[in-house]
Amino acid sequence: MKSMNLSFRLASLLLSVLFVLQGCTVYKGSISLDAAVMKQQKVKVTTTESEKPLEFEKINLVDGEYRGIPKRYSQGTEVVLDKDSIVEIKEHDKTLSNIISFSPLVIIIAAGVLLFSNESESSEE
Repeated sequence: MKSMNLSFRLASLLLSVLFVLQGCTVYKGSISLDAAVMKQQKVKVTTTESEKPLEFEKINLVDGEYRGIPKRYSQGTEVVLDKDSIVEIKEHDKTLSNIISFSPLVIIIAAGVLLFSNESESSEE
């Protein structure tokens, strides 16, 4: 009975880790504003005006103005970016984000296989 209780605790711990890491987005190194426009991918922009970094799906150059398309909640609205107030722009690291998002799932499956194989061996004896 104790081993079964321990198995459930371990499974619940692993599931909670999975839920925490599921939506992680990893950003890497600093890039220029023009490079962000050329790459057309997710970016995180740190400005002097905002305490919290702003996340954008992409940045466009329209009529000489840099405009960021917000990542969430504000669909259809664009944010005009002041080139002088930008401190840093980080680009989305797709590979590392995928690895971090799916590695807990692989770990949980492996742990589940090990736990249930150990339980079935101990119940056979």
